[in-house]
Amino acid sequence: MSLESFIGMDSGEGMSESSLEQLRERMKAAAAQIAAIRKEEKKQKQKEDDLLKILLKFIQHSHKSELVLLISRALEQNIPAGFVLAIVLLGNLEIQHHMQTLLAPKEAHPDQKALIFFNQQDQSLPLKIRIELDNWIKNILESADATPHKLLKYAYKIEKIEIESSSHFEEAEYKEEKVIKDAIVQLGAFVIRDFLMQNNLDEPLPKLQEFARFILNGILEKTQENLDNRVTLTGESSDII
Repeated sequence: MSLESFIGMDSGEGMSESSLEQLRERMKAAAAQIAAIRKEEKKQKQKEDDLLKILLKFIQHSHKSELVLLISRALEQNIPAGFVLAIVLLGNLEIQHHMQTLLAPKEAHPDQKALIFFNQQDQSLPLKIRIELDNWIKNILESADATPHKLLKYAYKIEKIEIESSSHFEEAEYKEEKVIKDAIVQLGAFVIRDFLMQNNLDEPLPKLQEFARFILNGILEKTQENLDNRVTLTGESSDII
């Protein structure tokens, strides 16, 4: 079928040659854009597969049984392998070695500065530890931006939160609220605890869980913000689901 037949040129209404040429150009541009998106999706899918292979190899050979269990739970809940790996990188030299090319540290993007939790005025942790934690957070954010749709789809669960009532006689009312999944928080807390213990620091697990929740919530909120900005600028956005 010709372009003219497809748009109804034989209906009698007709189009000028210039209008027809403009339509051809728009269709050509749209086809090129679709091809570019598919190419990027294929490239991202291959990278995600490579990251998953590294994780699975680590699971098979690691002696950290609790960490292996937490990684497995996160993967079972469809958390992107790149995001899980970025969390596990902190303090795990074996994975860092495999990730030197795939998740090499980059310069901080201006948007990432809002997620710097530690500064030189914060003396609660040694400077070396604060720097490593800052770099860890930046890497997690970069990995989140690689597959934002999939991450935001699976990182949350819906909980019913009771709404406080002014009267004890009223029937309880609830609202639905998105909260980050426990599997991600527990993984983050374990990795931070393991890292601190390697540096002769000890913090209670409940405190680390709240700390991990705070960091990961901030990263997910920033990921949503970056995704919204990307859609606003380009009109569309895509990643591997």
